[in-house]
Amino acid sequence: MTGLKKRKPSHSDIHVNRHGRELPEDIMADSGDTLFVEVVRPFYRWKRFNFIVGLSVGLIAMYAAASTTPVAQNLNTFQDYLLLQLADIDLANILPQSDMMDEFLGNFTNMIKPTPPTEASFMPATEFKDELDLKPHFPVVMIPGIVSSGLESWGTSEKSKKYFRKRMWGTMTMVRSVLLDKDNWIEHIMLDPETGLDPPGYKIRAVHGVEAADYFITGYWVWAKIIENLATIGYDTNNMHFASYDWRLSFSNLEVRDGYFSHLKSTIELSKKKSGLKSVIVTHSMGSSMFPYFLKWVESEKGGAGGKQWVNNYIESFVNIGGPLMGVPKAVTSLLSGETRDTMALGSFGAYVLEKFFSRRERTKLMRNWLGGASMLPKGGESVWGNENLAPDDEENEKFSSFGNLISFVPRPEGINENSTDTPSGPQDPLIRNYTVTESIDLLLKNSDPNFNRHLHDSYSFGVTTNKNQLKANDEDPTKWGNPLESRLPNAPDMKVYCFYGVGTLTERSYYYAVADEELEEDCVDNTNVTGCTHESKREHLLDVTGIETPIPEKHHSLYIDANVNDPIQRIETGIRFSDGDGTVPLLSLGYMCAPSGGWQKHADLYNPGRSPIIPREYQNEVSPSKLDVRGGYKASDHIDILGNWEMTLDLLQIVSGHGSNVTERIVSPIDEYAKKIYLN
Repeated sequence: MTGLKKRKPSHSDIHVNRHGRELPEDIMADSGDTLFVEVVRPFYRWKRFNFIVGLSVGLIAMYAAASTTPVAQNLNTFQDYLLLQLADIDLANILPQSDMMDEFLGNFTNMIKPTPPTEASFMPATEFKDELDLKPHFPVVMIPGIVSSGLESWGTSEKSKKYFRKRMWGTMTMVRSVLLDKDNWIEHIMLDPETGLDPPGYKIRAVHGVEAADYFITGYWVWAKIIENLATIGYDTNNMHFASYDWRLSFSNLEVRDGYFSHLKSTIELSKKKSGLKSVIVTHSMGSSMFPYFLKWVESEKGGAGGKQWVNNYIESFVNIGGPLMGVPKAVTSLLSGETRDTMALGSFGAYVLEKFFSRRERTKLMRNWLGGASMLPKGGESVWGNENLAPDDEENEKFSSFGNLISFVPRPEGINENSTDTPSGPQDPLIRNYTVTESIDLLLKNSDPNFNRHLHDSYSFGVTTNKNQLKANDEDPTKWGNPLESRLPNAPDMKVYCFYGVGTLTERSYYYAVADEELEEDCVDNTNVTGCTHESKREHLLDVTGIETPIPEKHHSLYIDANVNDPIQRIETGIRFSDGDGTVPLLSLGYMCAPSGGWQKHADLYNPGRSPIIPREYQNEVSPSKLDVRGGYKASDHIDILGNWEMTLDLLQIVSGHGSNVTERIVSPIDEYAKKIYLN
C-alpha cells in the first residue's frame, strides 16, 4: 500500500503556469496548513513503466508471428500508442547513466533482433574464393560516408570527463546520451560556429581502425560485411586500411584540424613502398564525394604538393559505391527545416515523440553546424536538376509538376504571384511559388545565420564550369575541388573509376513546403495533447468559433514539409515526391558523371582529361520476401544495404584481387537517357 507523509506548505511550494495562473495543487495548498503527499516510488514500480515493458515484449512476439496485412496495421496502431506513453516518461530522471546501462541496452537489442539466415558471416567470399581465385593483391583503403564513422570524446573538462574515450556518435552510449543527457551531448557534438572547429573545452575525434564504421550501433552493420569478406580472402590490417574521419568538418577543415589528407597520402604511399603496388580506394556515400577533393588536393602546391603524376603512380582504382556525386535534394531540406523522408515517415504520433526528444529547430541547428553535410547540397544547378518546366528525369510527357521544382509551397490560393522572387514571410503571406534547385539553396541562405553562409561560401561551390581555361584555374581553388562539374579528374589514364550503385528504390526528389508560426511551434512542443501537434490541427486552431480564419501575427515564421500533401499517382507521400534511386541518392546524382553520355565520358575533354576508364555498374534492388531479412537480404541494394549485397561484394573482391577486367559496365536504368537531356553549356 502506498505510504503517506505529512508536511507543511511553504511559499516555495506555490507555482504558476505560463499564463500566470496558479496550478490546482497550489490552490489546494493555500486552503490548509497541512498537505498529504504521495511518497515517490521507484520507476520500476510504476504501473505505466511495467505496462510499456510488457506491451513492448508482446509487440515483439506479435511481430514475429504476424504475416497478414490487418495484423500489421493493428500493430502500427499499438506502436503509436506505445510511443505516446513513452514520450510522457522523463527517461533522464529514471534511467541511470552508467556503463551497466550501456551494456543492458546493447544486450537488449541483441536479444530482440534475430540473425537472419541470409546474413551469414563471411559470405559470399567463403563460397566463391576458390572458384574466382580471390586473394589479396592490391592494398585497400576504405573511406566511409557521412554519419557512419564513430566519433569519441577526448575532452578532459569537468563536463567531458565522464565521456572520455566514449562514443558520442555510434554505439548505445550515443543513444543513452541523447535520451538521458541531451543538452550535454549537444554541447559536445556541436562545432564552434565561428571557426567550424572544436569549441573551447570540448574535443571530439573520429574513431580509428575498422571498428570505426563496422557497426553503427549493436546489430546494425555498415562496413562489417565488406570487412569480413576482405578478411576471408586474406586481407588484414597490414594491407587493408580504414580512413575514418570527422564528417562534421568541412573538407578544408579536415586538413586544418586533423591533417586528414596528409595522413591519407602517407598511408597510400607507405602501402606502395611495402607492396610495390598501387592502392584500390573504396569509398561510400559522402566518402565518394570527398575523394575527388583529395585527388586535387594531393596534386596541388596548396595541398599535398604531389605533382601531376602522383595519382597515376599511386592509385590503381577508385571504387565509388553509392556516391552522391551531384549531391542530394535531402541535403537542402535537412539544412532548411531539419526534415527528410526519415522524419516524415514517422507519422503524426512518431513525429510528436521526435519533437519531444529532438525538435525540428534543434535538428536544423545541428545540421547547419556540421559543414561536412553541406558538401552534399545539389551540384550543377538547373543544368542538371532541371528548371520549373523540365528536368532530365521527368517522365515522358510529364503531366504533373516537373522535378525541376525542388521545393513548392502549398496550398495555392488565388491571386498569388508565382513569379515573385521574395521569400515567404509568414503563414498569412506564403507567396506560393516553385523553387528550382538554385532558388532553393538561395532560400536556405536567406533563412540561415551569417556564420553558416560564410562557411558555405568559403568551403564549397555548386555550379558548372565548361570553360577549359577556367577549369585549369579551378585546379588551385579548393572550393571547386569537391564539385566534379567545376574541377577535373587528374591526368591519370591508368586509374580506373568504378561506379557501383543501387537502383529501383523510391528516393526523395522534390518537396512540398508550408509556413508555420514559431509561437505555435513552441506550443506544439509543450502541448501534452498529441492532437495539438500536427500541422493540420494547427490550421484548425486558427479558426474561431464561426469557422472564419483568424489572422496570425507575422512576427515569427518557419518552414516545414507539409505532410498533408499526398498523391499516389504523382508518387507524393507526406509532402515528398519520389523518383528512382537507391533510397537516399536519386539516380541522377548516382549515375550522371559515370554514364556513357555523362560528365566523365561524353565530356571527358572537360572533366576527364587523362581519359581514365569509367565503369558504371548498377544493381537492381531485390528485397527478400522473408520478414526475417530485416536488412532486405543479400540482393538488397539500397544506399546502406548495398554494402552487404553479395554480387557487389564479389565484384569488389575481384577488383582488389587483380581481376578487375571481369567487372564490366552494366546499366539497367534510364540514366543514360537522362544524361542525354543534360546540356551543360
